[in-house]
Amino acid sequence: MPALLNPKVWIGIFIAVVLAFTHFFVWRSGKATVRNDFDTYKLAQQEQRILADRARSLLAAARQAAVNKEARDGQERIAALETDVAGARADGERMRNLYRTTAQRARELSRTASTGTGQPDSDPIGVFALLLERADTRAEIVGGYADRLRIAGSICERGWDAGLQPKQLP
Repeated sequence: MPALLNPKVWIGIFIAVVLAFTHFFVWRSGKATVRNDFDTYKLAQQEQRILADRARSLLAAARQAAVNKEARDGQERIAALETDVAGARADGERMRNLYRTTAQRARELSRTASTGTGQPDSDPIGVFALLLERADTRAEIVGGYADRLRIAGSICERGWDAGLQPKQLP
């Protein structure tokens, strides 16, 4: 108890309390500064993420627009091909009809009176005309299929290239 009566002890306690009190406020203001710095950092990161997301979405939109353009061009090319195929089919049908009529005329001209042996007449012109008809029909089918595959392949390649390198946005 005699130590409590000593003024040096009270001065020491007062200095310790003042130092603790000032240290608490310095610590609290430092903590607030760190928190503000961290909040500023988080805000900056969030803004950068938003800008990056926006840039990514603009890039994706540009790529999709380029791919859609290539798809539209491809559909137009396929439609033009279908028109050409329909025209070729009509031309082929006219040619096959011409084969048939020519073969019929050749048959009529080559008919001779049979000797009555009961054997059927051979028809080499008819066989040749039938082979030409079949070959032409199959060539038409295979050509149309090959043209469709060629156009689809070029659409795919152009779409891929357009998706990889979109045009710069204004």
